[in-house]
Amino acid sequence: MLKAVFFTLLMSISLVTSAAFATAPSCSSVFAQSPFKESNGKPIPEGKDLVIALKEQKESQKVSRFMMDDFKRQSEAFKKQNKGKVIELDFLCVGAGPQCAAASLVLGRTNAKSLVVEKTDYVAKTFAEKDFYINSVEASNISMHDFPGGFGSMANMTSSVYAHSSQLAAHIQAQQYVSGVPVLLGTRVVSVEKGPGSELLITTDNGITIRAKNLLLGTGLGEIGTKVKDVEYQKAFASFHAEATVEAGLKPIMSTDSFLVAIKQAREQKMGVQLPRDVILIGNGDGSRIAIEAYSDKNVKMPRGFKTHWVGNNFKTAQEYIESQGGWDRYLPKIVPQYEKNRIEGVPGYVEKVEQLANGRFRVTSKDKEGVVRTAEGDMIVDSTGYTSLNAELLRTLLQAPEMIDVLGPLKELNLTETVLARQYREANGSSVPVYALGPAAGLLAKESELTYSPNKNPVAIFNTAARTSQFISMLMGVEPLESKRGARDERPSVKSAKVIIAELKKAKIK
Repeated sequence: MLKAVFFTLLMSISLVTSAAFATAPSCSSVFAQSPFKESNGKPIPEGKDLVIALKEQKESQKVSRFMMDDFKRQSEAFKKQNKGKVIELDFLCVGAGPQCAAASLVLGRTNAKSLVVEKTDYVAKTFAEKDFYINSVEASNISMHDFPGGFGSMANMTSSVYAHSSQLAAHIQAQQYVSGVPVLLGTRVVSVEKGPGSELLITTDNGITIRAKNLLLGTGLGEIGTKVKDVEYQKAFASFHAEATVEAGLKPIMSTDSFLVAIKQAREQKMGVQLPRDVILIGNGDGSRIAIEAYSDKNVKMPRGFKTHWVGNNFKTAQEYIESQGGWDRYLPKIVPQYEKNRIEGVPGYVEKVEQLANGRFRVTSKDKEGVVRTAEGDMIVDSTGYTSLNAELLRTLLQAPEMIDVLGPLKELNLTETVLARQYREANGSSVPVYALGPAAGLLAKESELTYSPNKNPVAIFNTAARTSQFISMLMGVEPLESKRGARDERPSVKSAKVIIAELKKAKIK
């Protein structure tokens, strides 16, 4: 069994007291040429810019606390008032993230009875609980975070080209707040069944039953999971991930998300993080790059001879990696120095097998497209392979053989007369139900050709999904679409204090 007591790991993976945490973190990097001049070509603030960025983050956190206090008060009052009752709704939105916020901005302007349910205790928790700079641009001529009909601008919270994750969380919370659509926190949908007529009967885990005409799934990419097919490894991953949600500190196997949360918790406790000598990093997407940013920070301690065995990465040298990214990408400043210090070993291919050795270490076996088999050994695994959608499981009582079909419509901001806006669930026999997947929960909506001239090529980014969700809800409701300019602007809005933003939020909230 992979799940065991790892004496070696317990000795090598630990939190340590660090004087560095008493001061602001700093970043020293080697940069390739950057197309962004507003931050001197540097995606992560340094020096005086870092001092400003940290101050701006604190202001945005004040805004977030104001809204979360209000969300929590409303949520508790709603639970007390409706426990044991059946609530009649036109729309139930599942997941208090960017998609339900975009939907709420439309629904809040109508007479529709709407509610958002969120399984955690936080709106936009995916971004709020971690500590990293997001991979979307906030520049003078464009914003990749604008919501159709939305409140304010991310530029009101940050002067940086790349915003901090906590600032994006506050921005998403602001959209939900001004919409006036209430959020029921700490509430998980446990079943969806057919109700009277075409309505849905939805049961939650807190004694509230909902009868809804429409169910919107804004659940994002899904639950944290692994795409590694080794069954024993999947069990170990799930077990360690469960531990990480209730117990601070590093674990022998971690997702990128839990890894980032552990580092943030250590920073807040003024503790350093001691990594083991060998870390196996699985996956080659943004998650793996963000993980490298996190443990290459000065506050993370690495022993002599530290090595990252990066499974899925084909590049042996910094130059090869730079060339693979077209000469520049958001993550080069942190990845290039790791290569130059001989701390990254590229291990091409996909994971075939994960073994626990007698000494407590792990051995990962990979195979590339040519059938070449390679192995890597390490004391700890950071798994960045992604998420698992549980929506089909959620609908198991409603649909025996669920499948999704495209919901087509125009998208004015892209001059598209027809594109995929969302996806609707139906039985395999063609009988549809009023259940709709929004944004990333629906898979990839934007065609590759539609992203060709987009400044953001990530099809599941807010920039490429929020407008589709807004347009879809407007079409479903038969109302005029909210204005969206695809983030284009002539000048960058100024940064505002928390006091000013809170005052504007109160005025903008839809009653």
